[in-house]
Amino acid sequence: MIRFPRKLFPLLSLGVLLSACAPVPEFYLAENLSAKPFNQLDLAGNACGPAALLNSSRFGNQDWRKISETPAGLSDRERIRSIARGPAMRESSSLPGRARWSRNGINLSDLKDVANELAYSEQLPRISEQTLFLKANETQRAHLHRVHSLLARSLAEGFPPIISIRRFVKRDGAWTAIQGHFVTITSVPGNISNDAEHFSIRYIDPLGGKFHDGRIAIHKKTFLGSDVVTNPNLEAIFPAAAVGKRFVGSSETSLLAVSAFIGRP
Repeated sequence: MIRFPRKLFPLLSLGVLLSACAPVPEFYLAENLSAKPFNQLDLAGNACGPAALLNSSRFGNQDWRKISETPAGLSDRERIRSIARGPAMRESSSLPGRARWSRNGINLSDLKDVANELAYSEQLPRISEQTLFLKANETQRAHLHRVHSLLARSLAEGFPPIISIRRFVKRDGAWTAIQGHFVTITSVPGNISNDAEHFSIRYIDPLGGKFHDGRIAIHKKTFLGSDVVTNPNLEAIFPAAAVGKRFVGSSETSLLAVSAFIGRP
């Protein structure tokens, strides 16, 4: 047991008090915002997962930047390729007999496994995954606050979180998923009000390697359910996102959903 000198007790108590009362920042921000985003198109159109993971590393704190800086001297294309052709080509744990990365891209669990292998090699903490569905007896506003807290916590831990967004189209009376994508979140508000129905975010789209602004919101119409209050996902209102749009007919209704999270728990 560590014994502190009695004269230090007031200082220690004050430190605990100040920590507990630390003000919430106006925004939770990625630490290295002056960096250049990775562009998946430097390698391939299906490399959004590896590129998003590298963006989370490059824009994170100094420890997480090791993943995007080791080994030294590689181009952005070579770094994306080193993941896509390295740990992403190992056998999938969720799809046995298949590589984690294929022409269809990479799924959530496999991208998390790749992230943890890279984190382990640099003695970094583990990354977790979470599907972002409405829980039993959870209100839409509580769901919104929970997703905000997840994103804010990961940013505060130094790892800009990745979210999976998925476009659904209503076709022949049923909602069908048509395309998914990964993006890296670099900014969320410090606080959102109890009655908030959306919050603003800033994110990096690896398709083109660009920053964009958007909102994560409670969808106001019925989606994948029988009632608005049981809509399973929040909506990603990302005007710049082209995810799945080319597969949507001019007379069809579509929605971009926030489906999952990868980040620090």
